[in-house]
Amino acid sequence: MPLAYSNSSACARVDDEALTSYAERICLPALLASENADGGWGFRAGAESRVEPTSWALLALAEHAHAPDVPGVKDAAARGLRFLEAAQLVDGSWPAAAGQNTGSWVTSLACCALLAQQAGANLVARGLAWLCAERPGDSGFAWRLRSRLRGKRNVSAQNDFLYGWSWTHATASWVEPTSYALIALQAAPPEMQPTSARQRIAIAQSMLFDRMCPGGGWNCGNPVVYGVAGEPQVGPTVWALLALRDQAERPEVQASLAWLETNLPRVRTLGSYALTQIAFRALQHRSAAPEDRASEFAAGSEGAPGVCESAWTILAASGDGRFSKFLWSGKS
Repeated sequence: MPLAYSNSSACARVDDEALTSYAERICLPALLASENADGGWGFRAGAESRVEPTSWALLALAEHAHAPDVPGVKDAAARGLRFLEAAQLVDGSWPAAAGQNTGSWVTSLACCALLAQQAGANLVARGLAWLCAERPGDSGFAWRLRSRLRGKRNVSAQNDFLYGWSWTHATASWVEPTSYALIALQAAPPEMQPTSARQRIAIAQSMLFDRMCPGGGWNCGNPVVYGVAGEPQVGPTVWALLALRDQAERPEVQASLAWLETNLPRVRTLGSYALTQIAFRALQHRSAAPEDRASEFAAGSEGAPGVCESAWTILAASGDGRFSKFLWSGKS
């Protein structure tokens, strides 16, 4: 059981109420209104439908799948699921944008969305098979040899034998796409996981621990370059924590949660704030931060946030709802 913080302050209760209210009054209606005619979502209302925002929208709508007082959720989700089904490529992957015929990292998010919606088991199985077969460029011997010949060890400190997933096919492993793939694989029930899933999960989780910044947290690049420690960032830290949620007792995870809490006062956007709350709740970490940040963001927001930010806010406000169960659904 991860380290927990006692938190019974009035501020914490107000913060939860403010986040829930903003998610229900602003974010959910905006999400429903911004769905395109093809069933997908763009990053903002009126933008071209893409797999990434569509997946986040479906994850958020799963929180309200059985809420009779929210009209339109079931139909919107059904249209979104049809969009994902049509967008899947023959090899089981999903492309980053319409018209592309090469699979990409968004395959992980599409699988997560389908799992959360309890739909398309065959689509998910094919997507996970593609993920496990996909290898980044730095997983090969030739890549490691070239790195050594270039003296890469003098630039960044990391274990070259560990790898995860890349943003673009045959390029280097990165924290965020690796985290997304791990989240999808671990959330899937055993019967959907390829035989190589366990090994890929173990190697990729080791890679994330190896790429952690000194003192906790993750950034989008290397933890140390030319001897200088990198600065952690909220997004990569949250995704890595969710990918490592089954190892929450490890000191590296606890140090990263502590970094996230210490830096909560520095968060300046609703999306980043929502991500911190998702991480705290998924890892059962009770934040002792005294600031009522949700009220602050709600009061300062002008207009509806983007699709991803709206979805993250809905997921953060769900507490121990369907998203929390989804994160653990594949565990035996």
